[in-house]
Amino acid sequence: MALLFLFLLMVLLNADQMALSPNIALVEKEFGITDAQIGLVASSFTIVGALVSLLWGYLSDRHNRKMLLIFSILVGEIPCLLTAFSRSFGELFLWRTLTGIGVGASFPIVYSMLGDMFDQVKRAKAVAWIASSMSVGSVLGLAIAGFLGPRFGWRVPFIVVSVPNVALALVALFVLKEPARGAYEKGIGELVQVGYAYPKLPKPEDYLKLVSVKTNLLLFLQGIAGTVPWGAIPYFLVEFFRRERGLSVEMGTVVFLVFGLGNVFGIVVGGLCGSALYKKSKAAVPIFCSLTTAFGVYLTVLTLDYRGGLLILCLLGFLASFVASLTGPNVKFMLLNVNEPQDRGRIFSIFNLTDSLGTGIGKFAGGMMSVAFGSLAMALKLSAYFWLICAALLFALAFFFSRDVENLEANMERLAVASGKVGESQ
Repeated sequence: MALLFLFLLMVLLNADQMALSPNIALVEKEFGITDAQIGLVASSFTIVGALVSLLWGYLSDRHNRKMLLIFSILVGEIPCLLTAFSRSFGELFLWRTLTGIGVGASFPIVYSMLGDMFDQVKRAKAVAWIASSMSVGSVLGLAIAGFLGPRFGWRVPFIVVSVPNVALALVALFVLKEPARGAYEKGIGELVQVGYAYPKLPKPEDYLKLVSVKTNLLLFLQGIAGTVPWGAIPYFLVEFFRRERGLSVEMGTVVFLVFGLGNVFGIVVGGLCGSALYKKSKAAVPIFCSLTTAFGVYLTVLTLDYRGGLLILCLLGFLASFVASLTGPNVKFMLLNVNEPQDRGRIFSIFNLTDSLGTGIGKFAGGMMSVAFGSLAMALKLSAYFWLICAALLFALAFFFSRDVENLEANMERLAVASGKVGESQ
């Protein structure tokens, strides 16, 4: 029940992210701006959210995560609503920047909660559902904007995607429960489940410890490189279809939705594959991610170059998006399984920072390359090649992931022994 509610909450929260994308041309015409400026708006949204997540990640490792999540959503959705009433490019820039607070703050909180709701193996499936909710939300927001924007104006979608989330956040007060920290860790989890309070709290100096874990470091680096295409391609794709392939905004949105379905299925299947591989060989998980990421580059470029019928275009795009998305849930799954419970909020806030920097830079870089080359197709293909860096780093991770998991298990066993002795002495 809690996972389902978090799924719905994240769907609505992430619906805002793509609410501008299908109507870029309308916004540019009204305010007299270019692709580079609209890319800057999207980048500011992402980067501010990432910076805010650093604070929320620290707070989520020390305080009640349920209340922090509800507060972050309410704070973020007000600027989203006000975006609909922007009278200038400056106001649009301001409200979109502030809207990033809700998305950025929620990221480390939700994943920290998942780590305390499921065990090592089941986390992969839970992460897949939450990761897919973000994609479903983005697709939903794009669909709302793509179909309502051309008819009612680009402002209406922001009202439609923001108001329901305020109501859902209030419902969360009665539906969500705060999970016990450390309840599913080997050793210490057995004590927590019978009422023992997890004893460790984060310290500011612990940030250095987090980046000393090789799995964390490699996943941070691939997050920066790998999300450049995730920033540029989805954001400019509908405009690419309209401008360079002659499709209407509505038809471009339909094609994008097919691609989005490939993304959702890829995330779910990727999580299931990661869970199955983890049981057999932990090192197989990053190798799987590396190979599928590299193959996704080839399929993406093939799709962008295709100039034939819509049916083949949709099939190619679905397959490219499916393959490229298999890695996403496993990256977060691996992070959960090498970090201690009191560190997960902060580790996901740092990951969100590196991930969002790549996405934000990707959106801005995509707009800049479009202006420089006079072609969105060229800009999007160049963005796709950043995935090759991601594939190389993921392959290198195969040499470190298993050892980092074993180190975490050993730490939790030692903590359980120490905690049991303290309990006996009392």
